[in-house]
Amino acid sequence: MNFKKYVRKTTAFATAMAVVSSVFLGSSVYAGSTTPPFNYAEAFQKSLYFYDAEKCGPGVTGGKLEWRGDCHVEDCELPLIPMKDYVGTNMSQAFIDKNKAFLDPDGNGSLDLHGGFHDAGDHVKFGLPQGYTISTLGWGFYEFKDSFTQINEEDHIRDILKWGNDYFLRSTFMDNKGEVVAFCFQVGDGTVDHAWWQPPELNKKSEVPRPAFFATSETPASDQCGEAAASLAINYLNFKDSDPAYAKKCLDTAKALYRFAVKNRGLGDSGGFYGSAYDEDELSWAAVWLNIATGEQSYINDITAISDGKYTGYMGKIIKSTQDNWQNIWVHSWDVVWGGVFAKLAPITNDPMHWYLFRWNLEYWSGIPHENPTDQTFMAATPGGFKVVNTWGSARYNAAAQLCAVVYTKYTDNMDVTEWAKSQMDYILGDNPMKRSYEVGFSEISAKHPHHRAAHGSKTLSMNDPLEHRHTLWGALVGGPDATDNHNDETTDFVSNEVAVDYNAGFVGALAGLYKYYGEGMKPLENFPPKEPAADDFYAESKLEQENTERTQVTVRIHNETSRPPEFVDELKARYFFDISEMLAAGQTIDDLTVAVMYDEGKASDGKETAINGPFAWDAEKGIYYVEMDWTGNAFYGDKEFHFGLVEGLDSNWKSHWDPTKTEQKSIEKIFYKSEISVRGDVKVYGNEPPKGSRNQTGRFKRGWKLDALDYAIMKKYILLPPGEVDLNTWDMNQDGEINALDLALLKKTLLG
Repeated sequence: MNFKKYVRKTTAFATAMAVVSSVFLGSSVYAGSTTPPFNYAEAFQKSLYFYDAEKCGPGVTGGKLEWRGDCHVEDCELPLIPMKDYVGTNMSQAFIDKNKAFLDPDGNGSLDLHGGFHDAGDHVKFGLPQGYTISTLGWGFYEFKDSFTQINEEDHIRDILKWGNDYFLRSTFMDNKGEVVAFCFQVGDGTVDHAWWQPPELNKKSEVPRPAFFATSETPASDQCGEAAASLAINYLNFKDSDPAYAKKCLDTAKALYRFAVKNRGLGDSGGFYGSAYDEDELSWAAVWLNIATGEQSYINDITAISDGKYTGYMGKIIKSTQDNWQNIWVHSWDVVWGGVFAKLAPITNDPMHWYLFRWNLEYWSGIPHENPTDQTFMAATPGGFKVVNTWGSARYNAAAQLCAVVYTKYTDNMDVTEWAKSQMDYILGDNPMKRSYEVGFSEISAKHPHHRAAHGSKTLSMNDPLEHRHTLWGALVGGPDATDNHNDETTDFVSNEVAVDYNAGFVGALAGLYKYYGEGMKPLENFPPKEPAADDFYAESKLEQENTERTQVTVRIHNETSRPPEFVDELKARYFFDISEMLAAGQTIDDLTVAVMYDEGKASDGKETAINGPFAWDAEKGIYYVEMDWTGNAFYGDKEFHFGLVEGLDSNWKSHWDPTKTEQKSIEKIFYKSEISVRGDVKVYGNEPPKGSRNQTGRFKRGWKLDALDYAIMKKYILLPPGEVDLNTWDMNQDGEINALDLALLKKTLLG
């Protein structure tokens, strides 16, 4: 066998802040069937929404997933400098100076590289998987456009394809002759990025820098350029009828990238995450699609050229002589795209050798007897009948093989390999020994813990907290089973449960084909995706730390738990209400109270001091005041603590009137007050303020208050003064329908014990 070495993605175990919202796993109305026959229309529909979860850049907010928002907007202005401490580019200063007119035509010293898709649960825009993904999605749409139209998702897939290919256009820098001088194939560094377990909206460039890696004449990356060129050529075919000008731009850029790649051969460096062994397959992938787009035979010759009985084109990498044979036991994937190359090359050339290479791979995967009796070699299956070529992301490779199968059926009318593909898709959707669907959100038995930061929503910097994901990662294909049909549905298990853009690429196309051949009568869901349940984005809570005869110490914790999408907020305030009625009864005033700060988490963690203002009168007659903690200018996500004390001064007789023995009174009136208040700017966003007005109108006893001397004074006032509006349920102590001296006496007796 001659195929590229699979280089596993490395993942750094570290955690960071993530979005917090209500747990939402989807209601039964959106749950697909759990046993065959499965609704391929629903599975197909949902599979596209994973790409809405992976979008990067400005313009994400307001999209199809309410919990995703604009992120990495700094990619709009990445510094055009040689890289230092993960900031800048891999281009030399000499190269930048020589080509600055083309790299930075507006002269602002930066590069606009926004857009594209995050790779997986991480936030790097890796070259090979991104090029493979967008080209393979485009391939599936090209082959089975009617399927997308029939489930009302044509506009959706066009948006996804345009989002990805616009990023490739933006990443391609050409001179005034239309020749490429540089192509950015990666933004972000895997080692740095993987240290932060948090949603992309909360990445700070100071903590997670975004370096840019370019293919240039100094640093070739022809494999990366080939993938992008293929994607842009396919995009031309998909948009030439609906948007000819845009399609032409895609094709012109694809041709220029291909010329650049051929002229500057060499492999791009992803930092050890996605490495390529050679570039002949990526260049073949670009060439075959450029032939379809232009009709120029030279592109096919680049692949198949023969001289003196030897292959001198790209095929020479895998087949040396026309007398030799080659059998592909791998699959169309982010690194090896020979499967896709021969799937397109065979119908173009109608060469028996090309058809043999296309068909043999599918026979090897499916177990269908080979046409040549001497070729009886097949892939082993799990006990449950699933074909696993690699246990890291087994479902993605299987789904890509299914895509090749349905394409084969399209061009040959032979259904045998597509019948096999259907059996494999049914396994993925739930017909397996685990009774588990490997498409997130498809049914009640779907995997629920994909390795994905934004969907998980940890607030404690841990992949294990919360136990259940905050958001449903609709349509994501998780890694899948091992060779024994086992699967571990755990967030931390990136082998079994990782999700990535390349995983869904073949999955989408396979479902499009299976819907074409088996989906008659199947319908997608209406009003999808559903809205998530409402939750408190902002709230405050307070805790009594200690009390004595001179003070009460309180910790207030204010929460920013925005999640649709998450955001840093810098205008939050918390109000803490308290009662000084016993001080007033003793002749003291609010001026006899001071506020002491014991701990300020904002100052301790960020160096930004939290302002504490007040006390302010809320209802001076009743002795109700509040202090306000103000985090304006100190943007944060999650929660912040502030510990302070209310300290009473002694009266003229050196006495204190702060009574800590009234524990219930203190805990209700001074601490919780049934009213922890959060304010954003000047708008209340959480809690209920204490009631204002005369005590006879507040229903004080019913609110759990304890009696004190102020109650006695207020009742006496109402008895001696002219009648007013009186709440009998509150002040009628003996329940005789009147408020009079007897009620006053009963109140006095109560106070005296």
